Amino acid sequence: MKLPQPRKIIAEKYVAGLSLFKSRRSPIKLSANESALGPSPKAVKSYSSIGKGFVRYPDSDGTYFRKVLAKKFKLKRDRIILGSGSDQIFELVCKLFINKGDEVIVPEYSFIIYRIYSRMFGAKVRYAKEENFTPSVETIMNCVNKKTKIVFFS
Repeated sequence: MKLPQPRKIIAEKYVAGLSLFKSRRSPIKLSANESALGPSPKAVKSYSSIGKGFVRYPDSDGTYFRKVLAKKFKLKRDRIILGSGSDQIFELVCKLFINKGDEVIVPEYSFIIYRIYSRMFGAKVRYAKEENFTPSVETIMNCVNKKTKIVFFS
């Protein structure tokens, strides 16, 4: 029996920045979406009032949540994508749209996850230069060509 072989993924490894703060007793790493202020008192109160009801997995399609969002923002429900964090949505977008040989454009100093997922699905990553850590629409648009499938920016 021949075992399946994994695809080789050539991507930069994400290295968490928390190691820079080993000397701190209670580090707050803002790049990991931690809050220096803690949760909102309103969120704590809301959770406390319904928290005991969290005994089942949520609806994986987010049906009710998408319905509420659609109504609030006057959108069609099927135009709303939900995920377990933005990384999952970036992966889904890359999986849906990128084929080997396509190109993805990212600003020079953007999140590494854009590059990781783009390369995982076979795209060539093109970097749009930044000035003073600021991407420019003109520079990004100058990178766009017929092979461009996705432009990420943050």
